[in-house]
Amino acid sequence: MVEKVTSVAPLPDAALLRDERVEVAGLGLKLRLWGDPSLPLVILQHGGKDHGRSWDWTVEALRDIRCIAVPDLRGHGDSDWAPGGSYAFADMVTDFGAHVQHLESLGFTPPFDVIGHSFGGNITLHYTAAFGDKVRSLIAMEGLGFSQESYDKMMAKPTSERLREIVEKRLKAQDRKPRRFDTQDEGIARMTALHQQLHPDQARHLATHALRSFDDGYGWKYDPGLGLTEWRPTPPAEYGRLYSDIPCPVLLVYGKESWATSPASDGRMEPFQNVRLFEVEGAGHWPHHDRFGPFIAAARDFLETSP
Repeated sequence: MVEKVTSVAPLPDAALLRDERVEVAGLGLKLRLWGDPSLPLVILQHGGKDHGRSWDWTVEALRDIRCIAVPDLRGHGDSDWAPGGSYAFADMVTDFGAHVQHLESLGFTPPFDVIGHSFGGNITLHYTAAFGDKVRSLIAMEGLGFSQESYDKMMAKPTSERLREIVEKRLKAQDRKPRRFDTQDEGIARMTALHQQLHPDQARHLATHALRSFDDGYGWKYDPGLGLTEWRPTPPAEYGRLYSDIPCPVLLVYGKESWATSPASDGRMEPFQNVRLFEVEGAGHWPHHDRFGPFIAAARDFLETSP
């Protein structure tokens, strides 16, 4: 059972250093910088249907040892939505690379430390494999991609059936009316009900920054076109070859109450050259929210001891 959070850390509002708009293929992507620019830089990449402000407690806890860059993915948070639903994985990795280039243009010198959660962890793993000279260390939380068992289960369906399902989902998504709330408090209540392990202050903060005012009420900031599964998922063997090319130290963080299987038991951590695993007791898919204390202690130790 996920441990319920009974208190929350302070937030870093007074420490905002820069609020940037990074242009990529005509899209404006949000990038916030926090803390002291003379310190080494860490980039925090959020997961799918999330937003950069979900890292605020982590920002506050790390800003004595790191300057912190927090991007919003395209279609998420305060970044632009991609016309026509252009959310291919290569686009996301390219966006991350654009943020790295922008940080270099501001005078920051790689290699940088990187922390990614879920979909953001997968993005940062791919980027680090391709641009190992840009990353000093990587913490990937619940972001490894499919295990062999889950991949085999998905691929057991005939190809024609998988293709039909994804086309039908996309057509249905075109016609679906986005969820709206009459008030912001209704959205906060929805977040609280969905994630009962969160402290009420956590839920309020996460929901407040996840909501936007539209003409017909309040709604989530992320593009409704996100999250449709690809009909040809990447095979675990291909992931393995990718992970084996990552040269820097990697810390894999896994919530022991997560729906995902442990990378220690399903083989997904085997390809890495230099890897540690931190299994978080009492945490689900959001270890940095469910068990913030143990997560941040492990993150600080990893950042300060990685060569």
